[in-house]
Amino acid sequence: MTTVVGPRWRVAQPKPSRSPCRGRATRSCRRAQKLAGSSSRRTGWANRTTPVLRGPGALKDAGDVASGEWVDEFSDLGDRKTADPMPLPQIKQRKRVILVRHGQSTWNAEGRMQGSSNNSELTEKGREQAVTTKSLLENAKFEATFVSPLKRAQSTSDIVWSSTKLKPEVLSSLREIDLYSFQGLVKKEAEKDFKEKYELWKKHPAAFEIDGHSPVKELWFRASLAWEKILRTEGTNVLVVAHNAINQALLCSAIGLPPSYFRRFVQSNGAITAIDFFPNPSKKAAPKTVVDRMNQSPVRPSWSVSRPGSTSQKFVLIRHAATDSTDNSIITGTLDRENLNKKGKEQVKKINTFLKDLEVDKVFCSPTKRTVQTGYQLAKGQKHKEVEVKLEERLANVYLGEWQGKPAASLRGQAPPRDAESLNVLNERVSEAWLDIRQQAAMDGSKVTVIVAHAAIHAAIICSALELSPDYTSLFRLTPGSISVVTYPEGVLKGTGNVICTNFTGHLGSLAEPATLSGEEEIFEDFEACDWDGCF
Repeated sequence: MTTVVGPRWRVAQPKPSRSPCRGRATRSCRRAQKLAGSSSRRTGWANRTTPVLRGPGALKDAGDVASGEWVDEFSDLGDRKTADPMPLPQIKQRKRVILVRHGQSTWNAEGRMQGSSNNSELTEKGREQAVTTKSLLENAKFEATFVSPLKRAQSTSDIVWSSTKLKPEVLSSLREIDLYSFQGLVKKEAEKDFKEKYELWKKHPAAFEIDGHSPVKELWFRASLAWEKILRTEGTNVLVVAHNAINQALLCSAIGLPPSYFRRFVQSNGAITAIDFFPNPSKKAAPKTVVDRMNQSPVRPSWSVSRPGSTSQKFVLIRHAATDSTDNSIITGTLDRENLNKKGKEQVKKINTFLKDLEVDKVFCSPTKRTVQTGYQLAKGQKHKEVEVKLEERLANVYLGEWQGKPAASLRGQAPPRDAESLNVLNERVSEAWLDIRQQAAMDGSKVTVIVAHAAIHAAIICSALELSPDYTSLFRLTPGSISVVTYPEGVLKGTGNVICTNFTGHLGSLAEPATLSGEEEIFEDFEACDWDGCF
C-alpha cells in the first residue's frame, strides 16, 4: 500500500527501502557527497523533505530517502516494468539493425558504474574509438538511426555521422540500465562497502534488486519497447547507438533469450553488432532473426593478445578460409574435394598476422582440406612453441545428403533431404567433442585453444557453451575466415562460458563482407536456408 504525498514522489509504507549510503560514513559515500555538491537541490521534487543522497554516486539523479522511491528524469515514462518483453513486431521487408556501443567514457575509465546517469562524457580514447567505428561504417548506407538520450552515446553518434545529413531519433528506451542507488559507485569501493549486494549484481544480475526495482528484468522489457519503434521504421538498414547493457538486452530479446543471459554476450566500447530480421512467410508470426556479427571491435580486441597471469581460458573458433564453393554459395557439407582458393590463402595470411601476439597452446581441426590448410598455417606461424594440431572427426561438417554440391539459391524453400544429418544429431556429436576439448584444456592448463572447423560446427559449439537447444543453431552466421571467441574468465572449471564475439572479420579488411545490406536484395532471400542451417 502507498500513500500519495506529492505529484512526483511517494512514501512507501510501512518502511522505505534502504539506500546503500543511508547512515553510512564510508569513503565511497563521502566521495559521492562531495561529487554531488549541490546537485540534490536541483532535482525539483514537489513537497520534498530535506534532500539526502540515496546512493553513493547518484549525483543529480538522486532520489529522496524519506520518500522511499527513486525519482529522476525518466521516472514519468512508466517504462520501469518487470513484465515479460513484448514480442517482436511483424515486418514486411528484410532489415539489418546495427547496434553500436558508445566509446569509452570518463566513468568507464574511472571504473565507476554509470547506469542511466548522464554525468560522464567521452574520453579522448572514446572519441578515437568513435572515429574508428565511423571508418568501419564509412560505406554503410542507413535509412534510419536511433540514439540513446545520454550524452556519451549522442557524442559517439555525432562522430559516427559527422559526414551525413541523417539526423538520429532519440529514444528514451535506449538509455543504459537503471541502477538507481548504485549509479556512480566506484566498483572497487562497491565491492568493499556493499559486498553482498554487489556480489549478487556481479554473479546473479537477473536476481539483483535495489530500491525496490529489478534492473535487469526492467531492462529486458524496455528493450522490447525499443524494438517496437526500431523495427516499425521504414528502410532496410538501421543504426542504433546506445550502451553496453541495453545492447545486450536488445540482442537477447531479439533472439528470445531471458534476462538470465545478461553478461553472456560482451559489448565493447565502440563495437558493432549486426542483427538480420527476415519477414516471416506466415505473416502473423514474429520475424526470423540471425546474428550476422557480434561485438566487432573498432580497435585491436584484447582477446587477440596473450596476457601473462590471466586466469581465463579462451577458445578461438576459426571458420576455414574461402574456397571456390564458398565464394559461389555452393553447399559443401561433408564434401572434401577443394583446396583454399587465392582469396582463402590471403585470408589465412591475415588471420596469422592478426593473431601473431596470441600464444596458442593447441589447435583442433575438422579433417578436411580446407580446414587443415587453415589450421596448419596458423600453428606453423606460432613463435612461442611448436603447436600440436589434432584432427577431430566429430568436428566434421554437417552431412546434407543430395544438397551437397548444389547452389544454395536453387534449394530455397525445400525441406532438407531425408538422409541429411539433423540438428539434434549434429549438436549431440559436436557437444561431445566440445566437452572433451574443454576437459583437455582444464587438465593441461591450456590458456588458448583454437578450433578450425565449419560454420555449422562453430554455431553448435556456441549453442553448447550457452546451454542453448539445437534449434538456436540457425541464429549465428559465420563467414569464411571469420573468428568467434568463447571465454571462461576464471577457467573452464569455474563458471559458465561467455561469448566475446561472433563472426569477427575486422582482420580481413577488404576481404570482409560489408556491414549493411544492399537495397537490391530479395525480401525473402536466404530465409529458408537460414531457418534450417544458419546460413552455412
